[in-house]
Amino acid sequence: MTTSDAPPSPPVSIRLATLADAATLTELGARTFRDTFAAENTPENVDAFLSSHYSRALQEAELRDPRNLYLLAEVDGVPAGFALLCDGARDPSVRAERPVNLSRLYVDRAFLGAKVGAALMGRCVDEARTRKHDVLWLGVWERNTRARAFYARWGFIEVGEMRFVLGTDPQRDLVLALTL
Repeated sequence: MTTSDAPPSPPVSIRLATLADAATLTELGARTFRDTFAAENTPENVDAFLSSHYSRALQEAELRDPRNLYLLAEVDGVPAGFALLCDGARDPSVRAERPVNLSRLYVDRAFLGAKVGAALMGRCVDEARTRKHDVLWLGVWERNTRARAFYARWGFIEVGEMRFVLGTDPQRDLVLALTL
């Protein structure tokens, strides 16, 4: 079977997450973070980060915060990824009047290559523009080459760096920005 003979991928649907999605976001967030970073970090540091960033109470608080916008991607009704936009978050290297931070964008391993990341990013850009932001920015671990290549394809450029602490391990994140 050639690529052109392969059945088409099911469509990706993106919707605004609600409080009812808190448990899903908690589980999906922890799993995708572990899948992405566990191989290059100690289990203790990954566990410490997950316990401080992923719990139902934390996701509920983020969902209630009017500065946050959670997007949930689904394929055939199955959660496949998510993104979190945070209004008001700033980094000194981002020069903008109305920046918005793409705090998280993760795709479940089972859906890598199924255009879920592209669908989420497209919606993030659309949401940022609709809300009159002039720059979409993010931090990405310098060693996450897959994510860096993805963001480069979308036109993000490196504008600085910041410290990211994973458990007890200070790491270097690159700050990337996309002018809208």
